[in-house]
Amino acid sequence: MTLLKNLQKNIYKICIELGAPKNFQPNIQKYFKKKKFDYQINGIIKLSKILNINTYTLAKKVSEKMNKNFFYQSIQITDTGFINFTIKNAWICLKINNMFNKKKINNNKPSKKIIIVDYSSPNIAKEMHVGHLRSTVLGDVTTNILKFLGYHVIQINHIGDCGAQIGMLLAYIKKYSIKNFQNVEKLYQKSQKKIQSNKKFYKISQYCTLQLQNKNPKYIKIWKKLREITIKKNQKIYQKLKIKLKIQNIVGESFYHPLIPNMLTDLKKKKIIFKKNGNLVSIIPTLKNRVGKKMGVILQKKDGSYLYATTDIACLKYRSQILKANKIIYYTDVRQTQHFKNIQNIAKRAGYLSSFLHIEHHTFGMILSKNNTPFKTREGHTIKLKHLITEAIKKTKKILQKRNQNWSVQNIDKTAEKIGIGALKYFELSKNRKKNYVFDWKQMLTLTGNTSLYIQYAYTRILSILKKNKNIKWNKNHEITINNIYEKNISIKLLQFFDIILDIKKHGTPHLLCNYLFKLSEIFSNFYENCSIISENDINIKISRIKLIILTAKIIKTGLKLLGISTVKIM
Repeated sequence: MTLLKNLQKNIYKICIELGAPKNFQPNIQKYFKKKKFDYQINGIIKLSKILNINTYTLAKKVSEKMNKNFFYQSIQITDTGFINFTIKNAWICLKINNMFNKKKINNNKPSKKIIIVDYSSPNIAKEMHVGHLRSTVLGDVTTNILKFLGYHVIQINHIGDCGAQIGMLLAYIKKYSIKNFQNVEKLYQKSQKKIQSNKKFYKISQYCTLQLQNKNPKYIKIWKKLREITIKKNQKIYQKLKIKLKIQNIVGESFYHPLIPNMLTDLKKKKIIFKKNGNLVSIIPTLKNRVGKKMGVILQKKDGSYLYATTDIACLKYRSQILKANKIIYYTDVRQTQHFKNIQNIAKRAGYLSSFLHIEHHTFGMILSKNNTPFKTREGHTIKLKHLITEAIKKTKKILQKRNQNWSVQNIDKTAEKIGIGALKYFELSKNRKKNYVFDWKQMLTLTGNTSLYIQYAYTRILSILKKNKNIKWNKNHEITINNIYEKNISIKLLQFFDIILDIKKHGTPHLLCNYLFKLSEIFSNFYENCSIISENDINIKISRIKLIILTAKIIKTGLKLLGISTVKIM
């Protein structure tokens, strides 16, 4: 049980004894003001109204019962009914020693719940760009955390491999009899220019899209080569970024095409789709245009080709009925919000979604330049992800060369890759996913503030201290004790780790873990400046502090690993 859950359980029991309804949930938050308290209880005002009792009187009754409990050291009631409190050192010591003595940081029992995480999802024939960074790293961290908590996670890379853009590329390849597809990105760009200036070519590309969807062998042969080339390039980027998506995680749009004809027949029978101007359309009751008229979604064009929405409904049906998912989490940008509402609406009306299925759309904002425009090259081109990775390593290498002039070239190269890629991922993950953020190399690669470099530095300092104290031995009688505020602060912060992990699982907000690791590193620095280890004469205190920093290093390493970031031993 986490620190917060322990406190909530105790306060809940007290409130129930005072007459609170069983569904009452006490709101306990960290105390943020720079005073002597650890936590604050909110919600007493709300409960006082339910019980028809004066707020201050109720708060006093709660505090009186708290005083009889082992958890609490000091309690303060404010005039407005908030209860501030500190936790007893003895209870903190009990919990922190239990945490230290566990063989594994995580002892969660495996869950039978199946959670699908749909992320990254690039289109074939195009290189991954900076826009793919958010979906890719956010989805991967969510996968790591869910697995850490014991869930059965199915990672899916839902690549775009059979839409209109592929038909356009096939049309260009067929028209000019192109045999070499290695530079598929250039072919795509040329076909895009062609379709914008030639109406006849547009019709040819529509025909090619339909031929692909109808499994014409000639088109399938070219398509397979294009798909293979793109996937190979993307996998190199995933490996470089330490992203856990493998080739077996790829389930593209094409996988669901054989399921679509029967699905459309079923939707017709259920009167969810109908013909309009030759197209198969489904009206979305909640979707209206500017004049209040109901709008619909096209699922099949009059030429017989399918659309993005058609594939996604078939995909949703498959994941619910065949994979038996309990939850599906999608990582796409905020512009896809209405699309996902539409497909869920149709799938729900059709009865394709099980009663136990929960769907979450984790949207994210844009990456911007310093002038608050989309992050691009000076020439206005989209920045390729592989170039961004290379630049991160290059800039980190320069920093390491200045700091460590005696290092070998091999050591600098190896460390620069770990730190550079970690810095790039951390900078992304430390931002609230719902908001846009400005990309800034200088801010990313500084040793101060909320950066991976600052946290990595704290970690290497701990390893250095432990190396100097490697001959210190202890037994079961040597426990972690709290002798001052610095030891207490770091102990409480360590105990909050699992609360943060559960918060991220609930809200899909990895930036909370970044904030936590940064704060833990700050608290460690403060602890180290005020609590001597090497020169401490009392062996019990020395061992206690060594144990605290061992646990700190363990949590930092675990936290960074969940973020997909490798630690380094020296910087």
